Amino acid sequence: MGVDTDMIAGENGRLWVDRAFRATLKDRYHPDGIRCPIVLYHGIDESGGPWTVTPGRFRRQIEWLADAFEPLTMSGAIDRWRRDSLPRNPAVVTFDDGFRSTVETALPILEANGVAATHYVVPGLLGERFEGRRVMSREEVLDLDAHGHEIGAHTMTHPDLTTVDRETARREIVDSRDAIETITGERPRSFAYPYGAFDRTAARLVENAGYESATTVIGSDVVDFDAPMALPRITVMREHDRRDVEGMVDGDRRWQRLLREVLPFR
Repeated sequence: MGVDTDMIAGENGRLWVDRAFRATLKDRYHPDGIRCPIVLYHGIDESGGPWTVTPGRFRRQIEWLADAFEPLTMSGAIDRWRRDSLPRNPAVVTFDDGFRSTVETALPILEANGVAATHYVVPGLLGERFEGRRVMSREEVLDLDAHGHEIGAHTMTHPDLTTVDRETARREIVDSRDAIETITGERPRSFAYPYGAFDRTAARLVENAGYESATTVIGSDVVDFDAPMALPRITVMREHDRRDVEGMVDGDRRWQRLLREVLPFR
């Protein structure tokens, strides 16, 4: 299962825990793996929704990330790790849900900073509305692919894979893989669990479907590529300014991984 950080009162509560963790445990907790922060965005717009980031903040965050790290796609990072050729400061930028604002607003900023991201799209929602926002079209997915960005899968219709039956989960995982291959001509290598929710069954189904990696919302900057079906990601939200992102990327949110280690894994 994913880390249930909802028990901590909202993002302001999590930021408070970040500060407490930094002051007490950060220097003593060293999880296994390689420091390769994977950051997660959703919409990039002025709507004020909790999962959206304003274009101005997004630009400042990406400018900093591109300057401080060598951004790679998710599969690019795994390839470099396998060849023992990761750069000194690797990082990955990802987007969930495939909102149109990714193409309209985020893409020019990414391109201006030389950042190729990984986009986890939901093929069954292309061209529709999801959570009140427009989802990109099939043609826009192809445009991202043509710009050298990675297209990953985020299921077919965005269910919580831990609450549906095994066969439904399997179809969501496999059908999204096949739909993306039909669009781009290439089978997607990476997957993101909707809502960050996963368990052993979901992880096994993703692996059996041939994906090489699956990302969660466990907020650690240290990634264990030897466990590719449960890679952590740092979620960037409306509240976060550049300083918040710098802190999370610098390890302030590793407490979520520590919490995950002491919780049972179904």
